[in-house]
Order: sequence, then structure tokens, then C-alpha cells
Amino acid sequence: MHVFRKLLATACAATLLPAAASAASFNSATIRRIIDGREVFIDRREATVDDTANRGQELSTGSSRAEVMFDRRALGFLGNNSLIRLGDDCFRLNRGQVLVNGPKNTCLGTKVLGIRGTTYVLSVQDDGSYQLAVLSGEATVGDAVETPANKNTPDILSMYPSLNPVIGFGSSAWGSNSSGDSLGEAAGLILGDASVFVPLSQSMGSNLLYSYSTASSNFDGTWGASTELGYKWFNPDNRSISSLLVGYDGWDGSGCFQSQVALGGLWQKGRWQFGVTGGIPLDQCANNLGFAIGQVGIPVADVGDQSITLSLSPYVLRGIGDSFGGGRVGLNVPIGDQVTLSTYGQYDALLDTVVGGQISYRFATNGGFVSDPNRRPQRPSSPLPWQASEFNTGRPVQLALNRSRVTTPTQPSTNTTTISDTGFNKLDISKAGAIVVLKAGEEAIFSPDGVLLSQQMMSKERFSKLIIETMSGQNLLPESNVINLIYQQLYGLPNRTLLSILGSDWLIAARTPYPRLRGANNLVVPNNKLPNEEEEEEEDRAEEPKEDIADAEEPEPESIALTYVCRATGGNPDFPYFTGGTTGGTLSDAIRFQTTSRSEASCSGRGAGSDGVEPTSPQFLS
Repeated sequence: MHVFRKLLATACAATLLPAAASAASFNSATIRRIIDGREVFIDRREATVDDTANRGQELSTGSSRAEVMFDRRALGFLGNNSLIRLGDDCFRLNRGQVLVNGPKNTCLGTKVLGIRGTTYVLSVQDDGSYQLAVLSGEATVGDAVETPANKNTPDILSMYPSLNPVIGFGSSAWGSNSSGDSLGEAAGLILGDASVFVPLSQSMGSNLLYSYSTASSNFDGTWGASTELGYKWFNPDNRSISSLLVGYDGWDGSGCFQSQVALGGLWQKGRWQFGVTGGIPLDQCANNLGFAIGQVGIPVADVGDQSITLSLSPYVLRGIGDSFGGGRVGLNVPIGDQVTLSTYGQYDALLDTVVGGQISYRFATNGGFVSDPNRRPQRPSSPLPWQASEFNTGRPVQLALNRSRVTTPTQPSTNTTTISDTGFNKLDISKAGAIVVLKAGEEAIFSPDGVLLSQQMMSKERFSKLIIETMSGQNLLPESNVINLIYQQLYGLPNRTLLSILGSDWLIAARTPYPRLRGANNLVVPNNKLPNEEEEEEEDRAEEPKEDIADAEEPEPESIALTYVCRATGGNPDFPYFTGGTTGGTLSDAIRFQTTSRSEASCSGRGAGSDGVEPTSPQFLS
């Protein structure tokens, strides 16, 4: 019997061991980024990036803010003058403010905050109470919470949205009066365009390596193709977007295939654009042109989450042995996410007036421009955004376990809901241990012991303030895009500042490469500006006889040819004459020269002697 009990106990332990291992709690917080100074501490000792606080330690900030990662399963933004302590089952915020994206449990007094596909902001008030605001997903507060299994929890860094390949079709046209005729008759094309945008590498939702290729043709013998390799990145410090590119353009010409290397860079902030691009000819065509173009893009009006942009572009052209300066004015008008209209006009002394434009339609190959693992399809059962539960990270559900009743409002309200208003006092929450559920857009205040004091729907101003306070200057979150979509459902389109902080501008700019327009980027010298070879030959022939005529008008009398050699005045007597070799020689070896005037005879540079460097002077033979 004793042996049987021992075997049974061993079997039970073996059965429970995997479950216990899979339910391990979050044990560490690694510092990923520090902003606004260096005042970040672990157990009151100054910490740096990549330092880790483990279970039982304190992570705190002074005037600085910090981005931390909890066991690669959640990200946190710790505000200034804040302190968290890592525990066995959760972390506890003792002061300040923290934003958490991911399945990270938090202790609220005697209660535990669990989450479901959630980004939330937790603050400690002066009186020790907690203020909890949910930006996405769902949060529950109760007596206990189920810790998610490690093997089922994805790496939080793998949850960033990614861009899908994009295919585009359109038409472009341009015309020029470079031949002096009316605009469009002298030169111009109407082309059909096709393009393919392919993301090659994406990381942290804010770095992109891509390729972009285009082709155009008028289906009547004229065609061209371009390709570029580019890199773009988002800078959270000032919310700017930078890009670099190198590309190749090739297109047919009149009897000569044109080609060039394209180089460029662009810096964007607040939808203002500052860039430069240029082309270096590779072909040997007589009409090739190199160019450099600067660009200033000015947002003049907002259209949804994009802007109509006015561009001012000074440029310099180089060709036919000369440089030409000019200017271009353009207008880019987005119509939704898929259609774009653009037009431009330019002038310079070489190309004269040029006008052109393009209409393009682009669509993604995977159901949308952005693939976001933090989203799930909407449930049609409820038309209300706070009841539809349309967002999900795929992470395990974290619930506060309690068999008692659940307290949650049927429909959030912007009015504060207190315990006395809802009848919570009749439930005696402190004893019943009821579960409190908060959905996206809601906030609540809890006592220092974790008892619910009030719950309400956040106002637009409150939601916006939390985004600016906690996310400004920080890296993009995996759920930044989801928070943007929730904001739109609750309050309408965010303003430019919020769209920039939440990464909307980045996701649009990242999938929008430099335009590759045949009439704007593939430039050639007009035929009427090329040098005329026949005219040049006639001018040469016309100039040459003039000298002969002048000579004939003043003929010199026929003169007698004088012959002379160059002889050294000293040195080795065996090598006195210039022979044209490396040494001098005898008179029979000397080179004879002729002149019509003794004064014009010269031996400069004609040495003699054994080393061929002794100076010589003329010696006339006749």
C-alpha cells in the first residue's frame, strides 16, 4: 500500500508539472529605450538600456521615461517619476504612470488586473487610488487571474503590423512646347502605367526595406521601365519619416536607348516633405540629360488621414555641354487609400514649358495594405463599437477567476458611474469579489485595495490626452494601429498629431514610394536644341578659306630655302650634332632643317653631346 501511494503521488506530480511550468509568471522587465535624460533606476541604482529588473526588484524613473519589455510578451512605457515592483504573479505600480501593451498582470491592492488583447494606462493618484484607462481590448479586475501559458503567448515583437505587396495601374501624360510649337504638339506622350511595390524586410513596425518597379508604354513602340531599392524608417523622437533610394531607369529614345541611375532621399514630418533626387546618365546618347531636383512638399488641405500636397521643386539639368536651371510646381491629391491624382508644370530654358499628370489606382495583394495580427473581424451581432469586440491579439485570455456575478455596464456612457449609481453598494464588492470588466474607451477608479469606485466612458479629450502623455516620443506599439481604429470608431478621425503618434502617417508614407513618371524623371534634350552636325561642318568650311584668302591678298615674295643643322658649342667633340636620338653624332648623322629666314632658325630642345642634353645652335649649310 505504501508503494502504491508513492507511485500515485509521483504520477500526480508528473501530471501537474507541465501545467505549473506553462503557467509561469512574468519575472523580468528589460529596459529597451530611455528618453528625456538618463534617470532610470533598478533598486535605486542608475540603469542603462538592456539592463533587466527581475522578480522582487524595483524599476523606477526620475525626470526620464523608459520603454521596457516584460519577458518578450508585453511592452510597457513607464512615465516620469514612476515606480513599479516586480512580483511573483504581477507587478505593482507604487507611483506614477505606466502604459502596458500585452498580457501583463498588474496588482491593484488586493485585486489583480487581467487583460485580453489590451493596451491600458494605469496611474496612481495622490490619495493612493488607481486610475485605469483601456485604450484597446478588454481588462478585468478581480480577486484572482489566470496566468497565460508561456508556450501559447506570442513574442510581443512579432505582433507589429506589416505592409502587404501592392500592385498599381494608371495612366500618365506630358507635353512640351520645346520646339516652339503650341503646347503638346512638339513633344508629348500618353502612357499606360503599371507598378509593383514589394516589402522585402520589416522590423519593429517602423523600419522597411522595399523594392518598387514600374513599366509604361503607349502600345505603339514607346516604352520604359524603372526599378528602385529603398529603405524607410520612423524616428519616434520627432515623429519624422526618412527614406533613401537607389534605382535604375531605362526607356527607348529616337534611335538610342536611354538609361540612368537614380538616387534620392526624403525627410517628412507633420506631412511636410523635404527631399532631393537626381539622375546620372549611363548611355552615350547625344540627347541625354543629367538632373538634380530639390523638393518641398506643403500639406495644403487634409483629405481623411492624408493631405493634398503642393510641391515646389527647383532643379538643374546638365546636357549638351551646358547647365540649365528651372522650377517645377506640382499638386498631389489622394482620393481614398487607392486612387491618387497628380499634376505638375515646369519651365526652363532647355525644355521650355512642360505640363504633365498621372492618375493611379493601387490595391494590396492580401486583402488590405496593412496586415495587423492584433485585429479580428467584426462581429455583426452588435453595431456598437464597444460591444462588437472586433479587436483580438490571438493571445490567451486572461480573466479574473471568480464564480460570483460580473459587473459591467451594458453600454458605456460619458457620464461617471459611481457605486451608489449602479447599485454596487448592494453587492458589497469588497466581500463578494465581483469581476469588473472595462472595454476599450472606458476608464475606472479603484481604491487602494482595488475596490471599484467609479467607471465611465472616456471623453474624446481624455482619450487624446492619454495618447499624447504616454506615447509621444516613444516607439510605435504593436497595437498603435488598433488604437487608431478604435479612436475613429468612438470619436471620429484623429487630428494630425494623434495620427502621427499612432503611426498612421508612417503606414501611409512607408507604402508610398517616389513617383517614377516618364515625363518628370526620364528627361532628354529636345531635338531642336541638339547641335546640327551639317551646320557645324559648313561653319568650319566657311571659316577655313577665310584664312587662305587673307594670305592670298598679301602674298609674300618667294624666298630661298636655307638648310641648317644644330651643333653644340662645347662638350664632347665626337658628338657635336643633333641627330634626334639620345646622343649626338657627326655631321653626316645630323638632322637637316630648313627655313626661309635665318632669324627664324631654332635649335631649342635639340640637344647633342654624349648624353644628348648639351645645348646647340643653328649652323647653316647653304
